[in-house]
Amino acid sequence: MSRRGAPGAGHGLPGPPALTEPRRSFAPVLAAIVVAMIFQLSAPTGDPAHFVAIVLQSAVIVLALRAAGFHRHIVHVVALVLAAVAAIAGVALVGLDDLAPAAPRVLTLVLVLLTPAAILIGVVRELREDGRVTVQTVFCGLSIYLLLGLAFAVLFAAIDEIGSEPFFATEADANMNDFLYFSLASLTTVGYGDLTAGTDLGRAMAVTEALIGQFYLVTVLAVIVANVRRRSG
Repeated sequence: MSRRGAPGAGHGLPGPPALTEPRRSFAPVLAAIVVAMIFQLSAPTGDPAHFVAIVLQSAVIVLALRAAGFHRHIVHVVALVLAAVAAIAGVALVGLDDLAPAAPRVLTLVLVLLTPAAILIGVVRELREDGRVTVQTVFCGLSIYLLLGLAFAVLFAAIDEIGSEPFFATEADANMNDFLYFSLASLTTVGYGDLTAGTDLGRAMAVTEALIGQFYLVTVLAVIVANVRRRSG
């Protein structure tokens, strides 16, 4: 009779990579994402803010790997690589006047998009070992939801800096605060209307984010919450 959590055991889910460390709470991952978003909403525009955003998102990746239970050597190597990337980005932001304006945005976007992979691996491991949805699954679901909003905000900012026309129809000199505010309003389909996309590409991306946000809420998060309630009832 196989033990719960043994390799190959489990509920029809594909086995995650070899994870040798104990699982940890994903609450710090969610908290770090919230901190990164608050910083993006409140930080002034400029290269220092870009650098801090890269550092914060690098920290989120390391926390996610640690929470999923990756081997400590893997976590350490990733942390060193991300620290080197952040240092190079910091030097480039300070020392290179001709650095492409969208480069820090693209790097931040790549880091944001890498994070869900570690979170999903943690979810798979949890479901295989516990055989049920827990509060940790909720933390993971919320983390991915917020990362969607952050990723689209960075994407909007990159489009604004690369494109020949302003992203917003009503705000020609937008900053990251505006893009994240607009992204979260689109993701949750609040639609205040004070900021609107002014280009065809911008409108297409905003609609895409709104659809993804609603599908995610009514499918992934709804199923997670419903299963938590059934298990606790």
